[in-house]
Amino acid sequence: MDSAEWSALDHAAALRRASAIADEVGIRLLGVRSHAFAGRRGKVALFDVDGTPFAFVPGGPTTVGFDAGRFAPDQRQRRSFAAVADQLNVVDDIQAYVAARTSPARQVVVPSLLVAVSAVDAAAVPAPVDDPMIVKLVTEARAVRGDLGGQRHYHVKSAGRAAAVVRDDWTIERAWFIRTPTHAEVVERLAREGRRLLTADEWEHACGAGATTLFRWGDTAPRGASDTLSVGPHREPNLFGLQIGQNPYDDEWTAEPAVARGGDGGAMAHSGIGGFPAWLTLATAYRDPYYEQFLRTDSDLLDRVLIRPAIPVP
Repeated sequence: MDSAEWSALDHAAALRRASAIADEVGIRLLGVRSHAFAGRRGKVALFDVDGTPFAFVPGGPTTVGFDAGRFAPDQRQRRSFAAVADQLNVVDDIQAYVAARTSPARQVVVPSLLVAVSAVDAAAVPAPVDDPMIVKLVTEARAVRGDLGGQRHYHVKSAGRAAAVVRDDWTIERAWFIRTPTHAEVVERLAREGRRLLTADEWEHACGAGATTLFRWGDTAPRGASDTLSVGPHREPNLFGLQIGQNPYDDEWTAEPAVARGGDGGAMAHSGIGGFPAWLTLATAYRDPYYEQFLRTDSDLLDRVLIRPAIPVP
């Protein structure tokens, strides 16, 4: 079923189709609801897959990428880019910069998929709460932090080693070892679960849902910092009901090794270059050749690897 067919269904027909998908895949349907995003309306079908919510992303012919030639930046965007062009070591040509940092517009055909509503960290491996490394991590954190002041849950993390969630009395609730996997290991792990990574085209389709604008909500970005602004269209579920492309630090691996989508690892924000260039990292078709080179050569240095599992729809 392609996007046009899915959109044309009334609620009863969409519910029947979603129920059939749940039966075919062997999962539980959570429901089908009407949903609006950025001036467009659609239907969201949600499923429970081993306790993780997945959404139906209809496929078919679609446009992905971005036509930088049609981009008409407003004065605020132009001023924002001009202010940092020297820091970026590029000429003050915002359209050329957008063209260089987005994949070109193209027509593709993508399959229908069930896609995880939120990305998951593939570098986090569940650990016993009484493991000596975990106990030491929490003990040291308690010595520094002291009383949690009634805070119900507190995250403790040692970069590149381990992480834990503790209750207000410092009882360890959950724990993980941080072990950066290779791309091949991620693919193999997902395959054992009947899942896979999204291709770059599938990721862009899942994010933009057919939108031809720079961002999935339009061509302009909210005022504020892309990595800290907690309210805005980037924080809302997209047209398919996915929490996606919300923070430049939260880039996601795709099926193509070294090709990430949804951010730049936070490089732009971390460097202090804000404004338009930082927001551009959340563009649906954003790509960063320098970050991709890092993933090809130094991805084992990451202490977090976000992926968005997908399940083919029969």
